[in-house]
Amino acid sequence: MGERSLFERVDEIPQLIRQGKIDVDQLPDPHWREDGEGCQACHRGTPVGKDAKLRSKDINALCNNCHDTVSVHNYIHAVGMEPSAEKRDQMPEVFQQAIKRGGGVVTCIACHDLPMQCKKERFAEKGLNPRFFRGGPYQERTGLCFNCHNPTHYERLNPHDQISDKGELDTQRCLVCHNVSPNRRNAKSIDDVSFNVTDDLTKLCTGCHPWRPHPGGAWAIFAKNSNSEGPNHLIKPPEAILKHLKESEAKSDVVLPLEPSSGKIFCATCHNPHERGVQRHARADKGADGYKRLRIGAGTQICNNCHNK
Repeated sequence: MGERSLFERVDEIPQLIRQGKIDVDQLPDPHWREDGEGCQACHRGTPVGKDAKLRSKDINALCNNCHDTVSVHNYIHAVGMEPSAEKRDQMPEVFQQAIKRGGGVVTCIACHDLPMQCKKERFAEKGLNPRFFRGGPYQERTGLCFNCHNPTHYERLNPHDQISDKGELDTQRCLVCHNVSPNRRNAKSIDDVSFNVTDDLTKLCTGCHPWRPHPGGAWAIFAKNSNSEGPNHLIKPPEAILKHLKESEAKSDVVLPLEPSSGKIFCATCHNPHERGVQRHARADKGADGYKRLRIGAGTQICNNCHNK
């Protein structure tokens, strides 16, 4: 079954897929084509004025002849809802008009500027805006979202932002990790504070930060093969390593804490999760707000706190 015949029978594609008569890989892409063949996927003839001669008045159904088959699980926005007055007021005029053309509700064309990829004079835009996002290109896809949504409503809490603009400690922010806001005057070490977890302090970090055996990776000189992700450092250090760690703490006047319940290395052994100034003791404050929040140094310098050169 050729490309041309599929474009002419685009309404039958979902059924042909279900019947096993064609595979998803056989679906031709009608977008950004110069030969005119792809026009038949959406149009029954040449558009004239305001009459686009679309195969269906239901815009979503028209797109889903192909997309419901190949990428429905990738959709990032539902369709069919009427935008609130707040969102309408925030929208640029071109988005308001797209909503109007879609019957007053969100449809595929709310975010995708279909005519862009139909007009030869706009083909140069494909490299920067291959998905023909309306108003694009965008540096990040959320830039598209914030045409309608208020970005302040979607800001993720930063647990490391612990001091207000007035220089006051935000004790509520402490409770992201600690079950009781620590007494900074009395706390001398990690043994003097308590956490929201007791058995594995890495859980305090991995809820937000992706984790794999770290540091290292396939590039590391100690990797056994190109598929290696490096060694798992989150263990109780051997005696020789522990001795070297304690010597580094004294030599560099820095804190390299271990997990109190197990004596294991954990994320905060190398990274300081606090904002600068939260820790009252200078040695515990090192690395706060620094490069990757490393408690001391960067590159191999942080490694040398435990390992001999």
